[in-house]
Amino acid sequence: MKNFTVPFLTILTTVTFIGCSKNKNQANGQVEDHVHGQIEIVAELSGDGKRDKGFKAAEDALQRVPDMRGIFAINDPSGLGAVGALEKAGKLDQVTVIAFDGMPAGKQAIKEGKIYADPIQHPDKIGRECIKAIVAYLSGEEVKPNIDIPATLYTKDTVDSDEPLTPEKPASGTAGKKSRGLIGATCMDIANPFFKVIEANMRDEAAKHGYDLIYLGAENDISKQQKQIKDFLVKEVVAIALNPTNSQAIGTAVKEANNANVPVFSFDVRVQAEGAKVVSHVGTDNAQGGELAGQAMIDALGAEGGKVVIIDYRGVESCIERVNGFKKVIDAHNAKLQ
Repeated sequence: MKNFTVPFLTILTTVTFIGCSKNKNQANGQVEDHVHGQIEIVAELSGDGKRDKGFKAAEDALQRVPDMRGIFAINDPSGLGAVGALEKAGKLDQVTVIAFDGMPAGKQAIKEGKIYADPIQHPDKIGRECIKAIVAYLSGEEVKPNIDIPATLYTKDTVDSDEPLTPEKPASGTAGKKSRGLIGATCMDIANPFFKVIEANMRDEAAKHGYDLIYLGAENDISKQQKQIKDFLVKEVVAIALNPTNSQAIGTAVKEANNANVPVFSFDVRVQAEGAKVVSHVGTDNAQGGELAGQAMIDALGAEGGKVVIIDYRGVESCIERVNGFKKVIDAHNAKLQ
């Protein structure tokens, strides 16, 4: 890279100074002064949600912003990639990394002190709630158009309990039982552990209600995902669960399902194509999760504040919402110090 203005990099400039904010602890009647410095978001780099690209983005950031103090990565793979780059450069102690998702590898990095915190999604709940919505609809019940699942902040002090079903813990099946029908599900990237957890829990929940499930990955290829939906219709699925690779382009395939009277449910990412009908969307409240990340960064950087880089995933709605939530909290924090 010759300069810091290449196409995949957006530079944001602000004036940096140190200020403080005060909070009152009403529980014990004492006043606690929490001093936090101004936070400057100096750049947004595209990591495409992948570990190798997160590594490269963090390396580039270190070259251009050697004194940066924080990285917010929009998912665990890009966050873990950033950790790798920081370890290689010997700057892991200098830079606070906050990621997003709370997958097993991300949680382990938090426990080891390599990542500060994650606003975690609950893919197990996304998978189960999506199937529950499908079952309810097929049973003639009313289903909410939006089922939001709040993110929660995971730190090294968080105690894991009631671990969700994962691919390593096989789901129950419908072998020997008469199936009530086949549900077709397709996600943008089946190699992502997040979607594997969704699959395991979808499969288990479907089996509990007597349904079979076919779960496919599109490898971020919209044409492949469109074909998968066509194949679902040929197989006469009773419903489709869809995590669109492209929220707009998938519209033609969704309309085909609508015309065939096959109900479509989206998960994690919404369908935004005009005229494409989706019964219900199940997903994380990504903006709220981004806000949790912003506050965690403020708390982690403390009195010094400093320069922060965002490793994003452009064009993906859920990731855009996370970044917007993060910026919202940082901007509000900085405004209080002016």
